[in-house]
Amino acid sequence: MLSRRDYLFNFIVNSLDYAFFSLGLAFASVNTLLPLFASRLGATNVQIGLIPALAYLGWSIPALWGGRHSSRLERKLPFILRYTAFERLPFAGFALVAFFLASVNPALALWMFFMLLAVSFFAMGYIGPAWMEMIGKVIHPTRTGSYFAAGGGIGALMGVWGSRVAERLLERFPFAVNFGYCFLLTSLAMAISYFFLSLTREEPEPVTTQPGGYFRSLPRILRENRSFLNYLVARVLLGAGFMGGAFYTVYVLHRFQVPDGMIAQYNAFLLVSQGLSNLLWGPLGDRRGQKMVILMGAAAIVTSNMLAIFSTSPWGFYAAFALFGVNYSAISVGGLAILLDFAPRGERSGYVALGSFVSWLPAFVAPLVGGVMADLLGYQVVFWLTLILNAAGLVWLFFGVREPKIFIDFLPEGKA
Repeated sequence: MLSRRDYLFNFIVNSLDYAFFSLGLAFASVNTLLPLFASRLGATNVQIGLIPALAYLGWSIPALWGGRHSSRLERKLPFILRYTAFERLPFAGFALVAFFLASVNPALALWMFFMLLAVSFFAMGYIGPAWMEMIGKVIHPTRTGSYFAAGGGIGALMGVWGSRVAERLLERFPFAVNFGYCFLLTSLAMAISYFFLSLTREEPEPVTTQPGGYFRSLPRILRENRSFLNYLVARVLLGAGFMGGAFYTVYVLHRFQVPDGMIAQYNAFLLVSQGLSNLLWGPLGDRRGQKMVILMGAAAIVTSNMLAIFSTSPWGFYAAFALFGVNYSAISVGGLAILLDFAPRGERSGYVALGSFVSWLPAFVAPLVGGVMADLLGYQVVFWLTLILNAAGLVWLFFGVREPKIFIDFLPEGKA
């Protein structure tokens, strides 16, 4: 059984794993650098829109099958270390594409880029349930919120620096060598992340066989745990509410004709608010429960939507982007930790898989629907619909979900 010292050690090494993984993604951001790289290769708007769509799709559907595989493993770490290569190595592949193929055959480079991107995102989704289950085992249950906050918060703040380094590389070197260096830094950060992950101390745990099999157990979970079902409904509403934030940048550009430098400042506000609020959510969730964290995040995104609707100058969008970052960090911390609080120890794979599938699938659909609505009806209609969906999610979460966390103290040395 893990001792208190083991729990502390796991907290440190896994927080560093999370932080360096996040830093790596700052050099290959889904929201900025990857779309820019694709556009330089000649991608159409539809192809550029596929980048976040592939991310959300990859994080959702494969989780169902990843949860099935995870439920059969006594130890999760060997599986994660073996298959995490499929989510990390594609970034080294991006670097090779940038250095050796982008200038020679941009069309082939673009197809290679999307193939590698799909492999990485779908691997993330498939490994996700096993990783979450492992975190539920190796991090003390009174410190899961603090873990997600520490890793995500440090990673986000490091990401601000990483974004600045990437900006300088893009300015100093010609295309596509500049992107090649960014992707090499991503690979380096993920290699450091892998090293810390490999240090995790995990004990084997007996496999619990679900009556009727894994997939038949999923509907039973929803039938028997009404609070969890209500939580998933709230996450669907809040996930659909992502559509508005996806169009903040283009709306500001069209309405106020702001310079590119201001867009970079908006991104900095988002990252800084995300990192700093992460450090708040961890202690709050561990002491008051993760429902409180998600509620405050939902209130932040509702306020952000209102600012987007009623701001008469681009200055109001500094706060809108900052509050969007606050919501994103609340979902990243509380939304992950609460799945472990809901799940009985022997059924974590099913809860995590359902949570990942339901949480990210609406986020995949919403920006596509929002794009069509923006073209036909305008951005204000999209923002109003987003406000209504997020407000409904906030109300549903408040009244329909009971805080599942059981508050306990650290057990004596040597006890689990």
